[in-house]
Amino acid sequence: MSRNIIFIFFLLVFSSIYFGINYYVYSRIVSGLGIPLTVRNYLKIFFFIAGLSFLVGEILSRRITVYPLVYFGALWLGVIAIAFTIFVLKDIAQLFFSEPSKFMTLLALFLVLVTSGLSLYNASRPLEIKEIKIPIEKINPKLSGFSIVQLSDLHLGILKSEKWLQRIVERTNELNPDLIVITGDLIDQDIRRFEGFCEVLKRLKSKYGIYAITGNHEFYAGMDNFLTIAKKCGFSILRNEKVTVANSIEIVGVDDDTGKSFAGVGADLVSAIQKCEQGKPIILLSHQPKNFKKAIGMGVDLQLSGHTHAGQILPMNLIILLVFKYPFGLYSASSSFIYTTSGTGTWGPPMRLFSRSEIVKIVLAGRSVN
Repeated sequence: MSRNIIFIFFLLVFSSIYFGINYYVYSRIVSGLGIPLTVRNYLKIFFFIAGLSFLVGEILSRRITVYPLVYFGALWLGVIAIAFTIFVLKDIAQLFFSEPSKFMTLLALFLVLVTSGLSLYNASRPLEIKEIKIPIEKINPKLSGFSIVQLSDLHLGILKSEKWLQRIVERTNELNPDLIVITGDLIDQDIRRFEGFCEVLKRLKSKYGIYAITGNHEFYAGMDNFLTIAKKCGFSILRNEKVTVANSIEIVGVDDDTGKSFAGVGADLVSAIQKCEQGKPIILLSHQPKNFKKAIGMGVDLQLSGHTHAGQILPMNLIILLVFKYPFGLYSASSSFIYTTSGTGTWGPPMRLFSRSEIVKIVLAGRSVN
């Protein structure tokens, strides 16, 4: 299936759902507040234009810089998603409580405003630096304390600035990592036209290099774009393959399963892991926190993933709990571990409700280390 056909199909499905959500929120407001017909027409036009701004901005930004439109569209996407969740909860509550519809509608609008404001504020807070110690039996005692800094889901594009990226690079370098890994969704667009991004990324430093894997957005933005950018920045890309670091640690990277829709093979754990030395620690880089049970069976000691953004905003905060078994944080099973990061950046709305953007420092240690 060609990339254009996939894009058109996705656009049609997304637009139908998205404008349906916009209409749902609009209808609940006008009926709940009893807004007159003349005012309803103006409000309807506003909802249509606001909703359209996200789609138009996303399409135009692939060719030209239209920051105000893209920012407003992304912000509206976040607000309408939050509003949809709150109005659904309001409708459910009204099945059990006999509060006047106008009061409940005003309360819902107030909650939308407060939740949106808190989400904007939370996303604007400084990056959280998280350090996690992972006990691994197979680690060479000489490498106990080996540090890996995980970056993920930066989604570089028109909504991100060089100044923002420079802070990430500085904080990462301050951690003095032995290794840096980027677990997918580095880019949202062909950032070669944003020349400064690559210049900033070149400043990342680690003792044993920088390894990256594909996320779903690398395929959306174009694999050729991603590979060119990675080469320019000095990153090594692992696509269903492994590399031995410090002669003692097997780093395995798999493609995102989205690649199957772009004439790719997706994640191929067998090809990636079959050449690993099982006596060495095996660390798997997989954009989506899936296939952990299968990875354990193949000798993986630690899986590093992203993709979920810890939900970012409502209703995704709730949806990821249903879709993913390991949605955010550190989990262990059969003496192996998986860490799913909330991401270093945000996608779409510059908003976060219950999570923080983070840089994660993984420290490997022997089992005897507490």
